[in-house]
Amino acid sequence: MGVILGKIVLTGGPCAGKTTALARIEENLTELGYKVFIVGESATEIIKGGIKPFGNKPIDLVKFQELIITYQLSKEKIYDEAALSLPEEEKCVIVYDRGVMDNKAYVKDNEFKEILKKLNLDELELIDSYDMVVHLVTAADGKEEYYTLENNAARTETIEEAKALDKKTANAWIGHNNLVIIDNQYDFKDKMTAVLDNINNLLKNPISIRKQRKFIVDLDKSNLSFINNNEMIKIDIEQTYLIDKDLSDSYEKRLRKKSYNGCNTYYITLQKKGENGLSKIITDKKISEKEYNKLMSMYDEKYTINKTRYSFIKNKQYFKLDIFENNISILEINPTKENKKISIPKNLSVVKEITNDVEYQNFKMAVHNDNKRYILN
Repeated sequence: MGVILGKIVLTGGPCAGKTTALARIEENLTELGYKVFIVGESATEIIKGGIKPFGNKPIDLVKFQELIITYQLSKEKIYDEAALSLPEEEKCVIVYDRGVMDNKAYVKDNEFKEILKKLNLDELELIDSYDMVVHLVTAADGKEEYYTLENNAARTETIEEAKALDKKTANAWIGHNNLVIIDNQYDFKDKMTAVLDNINNLLKNPISIRKQRKFIVDLDKSNLSFINNNEMIKIDIEQTYLIDKDLSDSYEKRLRKKSYNGCNTYYITLQKKGENGLSKIITDKKISEKEYNKLMSMYDEKYTINKTRYSFIKNKQYFKLDIFENNISILEINPTKENKKISIPKNLSVVKEITNDVEYQNFKMAVHNDNKRYILN
């Protein structure tokens, strides 16, 4: 049966970055060979189903939290069973979009105790049922200019309410042995990196540092026999750039279809390119197959690139070898805190480094008549 290597709660205040973080976690861990289960946010699911503690004909708030806890625990049991039903020794990580203790932030302490008593639950056992809790601080606290509720119809909090709820949510998890608070002292990209670093540390994976290195690889002079290694993950990627005439040239909209072990996952990314050459992520989230197909059909002008990505760890460093349709290959290396010195596998023949090549830093697709070469950031 499968092996559950980590049960991780991702929590936080409103507009804290959970949606993007969930997509990044799934993408990162899948490339490292884990089967990742994402348990959706129970409160949002129930509210979207019409059961609400606010608005027209609301349900009692305490009863609402009781229903969420019951629903959450039933889902957790299902995901546990699914993980253990995976093939022999399959590595699995379960990530929860909020855990049971999040409900404590919405009721009084005595009310929460009554709920647990009614359901015959122990608070400490609930807290300890997860291996790690990652709390993302709301944008309302430190990054107020980015605070918005547009991406979640189930949320209604003002900035001050969001800050207060964020504090209550973090306090609900006090007592957990591995509670991580990630605030807004850095930019959003660093915030997401901190999430991945803490999770990889829990799983005892090497921790990447931000500076990524890129190299062109000569496939004809490389020995690729190692790609059949059991510790290497092969993912087919179809990446489509949508030309949105309603957006300025400084924006880039991208769809990704990733295929692994016969299963497909879909992502959308919208980023804005700055004058300094760096990009700011506006949206980066997982979407459904239906949403993906709809977006693909909506845009007449689009550019698609197909590549196969081989991801592996060697000498405590992350490597991604992208092989494009025309056999152009780019090697991406993520130095880690454990090993900052670049050590390229001897069986790969490097043509040149392109880390600081402007042509490769931002979105570019160049087609050369002689070999139809595609270049992709």
